[in-house]
Amino acid sequence: MASKSQDGTRAEGIALPVSVDKSLPTPLPDQLTQELRRLISEGTLRPGDAVPSSRRLAKHLGISRGSVETAYAQLVVEGFLITAERSATRINPDLPAASTPVRPKNRIPDSPRRRLRNYVDLRPGFGGDDPLREPAFRRAWRDSLDLDPGPIDPLGQPRARWAIADYLRLTRGMAVDPDEIILTSGSRDGLRLLLSVGVSGSIAVENPGFPGLRQAMSNHHLVPLDTADSSPAPADVGAAVVTPNHQFPHGTPMPVDQRARLLDWAARGDAILIEDDYDSEARFTRTVLPTLFDLASTTGSSAQVVHIGTFSTLLTSAVSTGYVIARGPISEQLMSMRTALGPAFSPILQMAIASYLGSGGLRRRISRGRRRLRAAEEVVAEVGPIPGLVHDGRTLVIETSQAQAASLLRDLADRGILVASLARGWTGDDEVRHGLVIAHSNVEAPVLREALGEVKTLLSRIQS
Repeated sequence: MASKSQDGTRAEGIALPVSVDKSLPTPLPDQLTQELRRLISEGTLRPGDAVPSSRRLAKHLGISRGSVETAYAQLVVEGFLITAERSATRINPDLPAASTPVRPKNRIPDSPRRRLRNYVDLRPGFGGDDPLREPAFRRAWRDSLDLDPGPIDPLGQPRARWAIADYLRLTRGMAVDPDEIILTSGSRDGLRLLLSVGVSGSIAVENPGFPGLRQAMSNHHLVPLDTADSSPAPADVGAAVVTPNHQFPHGTPMPVDQRARLLDWAARGDAILIEDDYDSEARFTRTVLPTLFDLASTTGSSAQVVHIGTFSTLLTSAVSTGYVIARGPISEQLMSMRTALGPAFSPILQMAIASYLGSGGLRRRISRGRRRLRAAEEVVAEVGPIPGLVHDGRTLVIETSQAQAASLLRDLADRGILVASLARGWTGDDEVRHGLVIAHSNVEAPVLREALGEVKTLLSRIQS
């Protein structure tokens, strides 16, 4: 649902035409940050002006107070806003004043704008419950406002890096030095950081493979990679992106012997292995397998592995946070680039993440996700046979013809149900399969039951 400010938000006599849209993939705090930057640059907000309180603006826009506080905190770090105890948050009075903008008259729309529906998001990598409504995360956020983050470290605040290292040790068995961790605003940001330091040649991607990171590689030549093939990498391949914990499309983990062969493949071809640790929470439901990063260290492999992790899958894209771990020369290059670019996200949010991890909040959230997955499995069994369904892992895969897949995706979206396209997992046009990919543990059981009922109805209709 879009939250629009039509008449403006009042703050110290200033009208703020602020607009955020919940249906967009951009996190709400990022949208609000962009809107406030725009108002400052246009001169709508001038140096010294007060902005609305976080509570007041959140109520007006119909969003959580935490989203507004996150946006304000980011603008404080950037120098656009200043805060003082017992005083309103204001535009930095030292900012240069913008020229008075020429404001066009408001145009009355020809017809009422359609209110966007709330969608049931069953796409892998999306959905899940909003952390901003979770008491433990809100408490961590409030606590972070009372903590002094200390000098800003562009690689990540020390407390956050220590908390992540401890989390990986306790939950993944990874022995990582906090100094090896570089904070990012998510897995795509981590990949862009790596590509910015220079990856020569083509990039190999699993075929089929999880399409999540491919958008960040649109300017690079991608070649298909068969992870079960042990033949040497082509001479022009400089890196390979793999998701060992979530093999597309079923979400199954890559076996350890195949991981070992992949390390050997990369070492012989002198290719960087970029390990996207997407869906790492799935490791809590089956035997824990070593990461490629750890496996390279324990086996003495000469393969160069860069480990990319994210909390965005667990905390939703509303909290875009992640990390990169590397060793050797590539680590030094990544740290130099991150230092030049500055912090990936607000130090205050970093402190909140550190508090949340330290309190065990994320581990409890993962436990809730496990319970939701068990409930989802029961719903799938209750719903009964679904034509074309293959259920071998963390996701439901329904294979159809190309025309049927296009029709299903469109009709389900019209009913407010978002699912993923199976065909998006293929690189190139060879042997592409069509259908739907459904992350059935994204929602609670009653919602899933209704959504799968719609899927069955539509499938029966198009196949009759």
